[in-house]
Amino acid sequence: MELKFYIESGIIESYVLGLATEEEVYELQHMRRLYPELDTEIDIVERRLERAAFDESPLPPMELKDRVLQRVRWENGNAYTEPDPGSNYTFINIHPQDKNHILVHKWWKIFFIIFFIMSKVFLFLAIFYYLKYRQTQENHSSLHPVFQQEQVTAS
Repeated sequence: MELKFYIESGIIESYVLGLATEEEVYELQHMRRLYPELDTEIDIVERRLERAAFDESPLPPMELKDRVLQRVRWENGNAYTEPDPGSNYTFINIHPQDKNHILVHKWWKIFFIIFFIMSKVFLFLAIFYYLKYRQTQENHSSLHPVFQQEQVTAS
């Protein structure tokens, strides 16, 4: 009679769902050693919950199948499919075959290389002419003491 009451208490369902506390799990493990019938009850509860989950699961939308199949075709390298006459979508496959990089036209590569080199040249020239300007200012102020007095009074 104690085993039937224990089974009907709901502890097996909470154990299968993972909602049982540590004490309840320890108690159930102890009872499983004493009563091997509990193993079959646990299997029955697991099957019942699994069947209920599958029977009451919602069905996916019908257009999901087409989207999944199109993605599979793209991954296999066959991106072209017959267009759906009712569809307003245009699909462009921008995924490269090796999935490491996207290919660009060779003129863009040359343009970016030239742009990078020119930016370095302009940076060098800007620093060079700035240093020349400072040197000229220092030479100019050291040659003419009048300009030093004017700079001090202007400050």
